[in-house]
Amino acid sequence: MISTEQVRELLGAEFPDWGAFALSPIPGGLTNKNLLIETGGGEKFVARLPGKDTDLFGINRHTEHAISRVAWEIGIAPEPVAFLSEHEILVTRFVEGAPIETNDPTAIRSVARLLHRLHSAPDVPGTFDLPSVIDDYIATAKRFNVAHPAQLGEALEFSGKMISAIGRCPKVSAPCHNDLIAANFLQSRDQLYLLDWEYAGMGHPYVDLGNCAVNFCMDETACTIFMESYLGREPSAAEMAQLHLLRVLSDLREAMWSYVQIGISTLDVDFHAYGMKHLDRFLQNAKSTELQTWLGVVEG
Repeated sequence: MISTEQVRELLGAEFPDWGAFALSPIPGGLTNKNLLIETGGGEKFVARLPGKDTDLFGINRHTEHAISRVAWEIGIAPEPVAFLSEHEILVTRFVEGAPIETNDPTAIRSVARLLHRLHSAPDVPGTFDLPSVIDDYIATAKRFNVAHPAQLGEALEFSGKMISAIGRCPKVSAPCHNDLIAANFLQSRDQLYLLDWEYAGMGHPYVDLGNCAVNFCMDETACTIFMESYLGREPSAAEMAQLHLLRVLSDLREAMWSYVQIGISTLDVDFHAYGMKHLDRFLQNAKSTELQTWLGVVEG
């Protein structure tokens, strides 16, 4: 990864009007490094430095920049002020805000409305197809000689049934974020922002909805509130079933992501434990009696 001093030189050349400015690390994140920029004039920005080998996760930094601009234009993301393409450094305006409470119905409704706005936006570059992403992560981990857990075969049998059922649902494509962890939402005094667009692209909106539901640990009541706010009406049984199937499948994607990290990451993180947490939860949900109900509803 590029050094902080190199970043300072590049930013100084890109923004000569800043004069002297301070750089300090922003903690958090498992893929990239973020630096807070504070200028002598009192402005604040964030420089996002790409992590090592992030292309192996299907990440394209030019696409990330383009979609970040669309997200800003529709009022759901901070302003991207520059993209230093040679070094793939994205500079965005810093936004003061607080984390959201994922079990708060008001926050859930706000997130649902934000996602509806995103999914109604004009087409963006890039694609995200969840089944293909899972397959790609498995293949990439194998290329790095990473041993997958023995439960993977059983998990893929369940996921095959789920993907087949989802394939019978209406085909829809919209701009999606695809990494809806709570940490990527920021509530300012008067606006909710969505951060970190590196996995974004055109995809199925229910992949986003399911990803958000599982990351927020939504129960049935919260899922219903979420879908009512997203749709602007009471969801049908088929819509709820599709949400639940993609909520479950999202855990398999997260587990396989972690096994790619085992092969390439230099961070002091137990990615095996992280992956097993998500794989175990996937299998627990896949073996539930509710799964057969959801499959039956979606398949008609």
